[in-house]
Amino acid sequence: MLSRIFAYFEEGFLNVLISAMTILVFVEVIARFFFNVGFLWMQELTLTIAGWFVLFGMSYGVKVGAHIGVDAFVKNLPQKTRKYTALVAVAICLVYCSLFLIGSWDYLKQMYTTGVPMEDISFPHAWMAGLDADKVWDTWRIDVEDPRVPLWMSQSILLFGFAMLTWRFIELFIAIIRNQSLGFSFHDEAKESMQLADDAADNGNAPDHNHSDPQVKP
Repeated sequence: MLSRIFAYFEEGFLNVLISAMTILVFVEVIARFFFNVGFLWMQELTLTIAGWFVLFGMSYGVKVGAHIGVDAFVKNLPQKTRKYTALVAVAICLVYCSLFLIGSWDYLKQMYTTGVPMEDISFPHAWMAGLDADKVWDTWRIDVEDPRVPLWMSQSILLFGFAMLTWRFIELFIAIIRNQSLGFSFHDEAKESMQLADDAADNGNAPDHNHSDPQVKP
């Protein structure tokens, strides 16, 4: 039940991110080319959302097999050897994620300590009215007089994204050990392209029922 709820949240959150990014880019293009107006905060927000979308979506890609990979060699291995190869590959991925988790923690910790803010995105001043300036700074690293969003907040997806990716690899590692999976599931672009080509060919060769050949009556 919890897994299903989290799956709905995961897909919904990704849909919100890609929709928000699309709307922001559309508004920015219209404003720039038709009204000769630019919004720096909109550009920074679009880049931030794009980063969240990629880092949040990479674990979802492992889950649904959306990543691109080369498995031509692995497919030809015996099943037992293929299992051990997959376990080694997942273990290497876990080491990779561990390095990024450590680096992300150190980076975000430094950003939090120094209180570096984003350049153009700020919280509304009305939200900061009446708040204790010292407490807000000590807790969130937000300057009440200039309430720009702290960089550690906008880039916290580094930690969350790689934590989720680590969890996906742990799930895959356990599934391989239990013989519930043969390894990574990859997105086959070549197969999809051939399928699209076959569908297009079938549609092109389909008979046209709207225009029948004239029949000559005796």
